[in-house]
Amino acid sequence: MRVVHTNKLEKSKITHFFTDHWGSSQMVISSGIFQCDELDGFAVLNENGDIIGLITFVISGEECEIISLDSIEENKGIGTRLIQQAERTASEEDCRRVKLVTTNDNLHALQFYQ
Repeated sequence: MRVVHTNKLEKSKITHFFTDHWGSSQMVISSGIFQCDELDGFAVLNENGDIIGLITFVISGEECEIISLDSIEENKGIGTRLIQQAERTASEEDCRRVKLVTTNDNLHALQFYQ
């Protein structure tokens, strides 16, 4: 399992990941409409080079907003590693805050973020 910046992957691989797991690479959230396969981010790859985790985010001023976070294999530390990598990047960009939005019915996500 290795973490790579999304700019090291073919865009089609990222687009395919979003299409398979979300139905589209476009995401609509409270802060806007995002083309996730064009955003900054990191992926976790398995030994076959398949994406098993992916995070995308937007840095604006002193704020980093996580737009998407996916882990295909649960309870293996993939989501944690991705968030830590995004936090490192945000820190390097002098961000003072990292934020994200999830729905209140996504109990698994709420538990993870807490």
